[in-house]
Amino acid sequence: MDIGKSFTFMFEDKDWIAKIAIGGLVVLLSVLIIPIPLLVGYGLAVTKRVYEGDPNPLPEWNNIGDLFVKGLYAMIGVLIWASPLILLVCCMALATTALGAMGSGGDSDGLATLGGLVIACLYCVLFVGGIAINLFVYAPMTKFAINNQINTFWDFRGAWDFIRANPGNYLIAFLLTIVANFIAGFGIIACFVGVFFTTFWGYLVAAHLFGQVARSNMNPTDTTMLPPASPMDEPPSMMQGPYEPAPSA
Repeated sequence: MDIGKSFTFMFEDKDWIAKIAIGGLVVLLSVLIIPIPLLVGYGLAVTKRVYEGDPNPLPEWNNIGDLFVKGLYAMIGVLIWASPLILLVCCMALATTALGAMGSGGDSDGLATLGGLVIACLYCVLFVGGIAINLFVYAPMTKFAINNQINTFWDFRGAWDFIRANPGNYLIAFLLTIVANFIAGFGIIACFVGVFFTTFWGYLVAAHLFGQVARSNMNPTDTTMLPPASPMDEPPSMMQGPYEPAPSA
């Protein structure tokens, strides 16, 4: 993996100022929720371009509709992975409500203590589960960026195989994503507004890192990493290199 490239590739684009400025604006507007799918879709486009070996992985902001729709599908897919945590949060809310009712009803201190321990355990499970899902969800996100198939998100075996194909690079990409997000937080020093642009930069770093992971995992016979073939597509050549897309007629 070219780690340094992931942190600087965006500045090599001739229009990087305009593209990052637009991305920072999208991050700013994300407080309205609606532009978030657009941001996610843009990151997926970067990942796919890195996977395909595009020398200019920073796409133009000229296909807003496609980016938005793909980002929206990806967010739905992430919700599938996060559903156990959502269920757990609901259980915690019910437990907290029940504990409050016990306290106001004058029930025994023993039950209140037991309820507090249960909630504390649920918080621990929520913390560990959050880390685990955050770690694993990059696998289906990366594969979806490439094959554009929403069922990738409930192909849990495929996600595990993707991670297992190169666990070292995958873990490095995940840890460096955390580092990039931490560095992006310093953008708040620039009159607060700067944090929106550094946040977008951190998002691009993550997209590039996992594009490299996908590229290192690519196998000419691994059809789960490729979009569905059209009738006009020819099968990959046996002499084709591992990082070259299949030729088309």
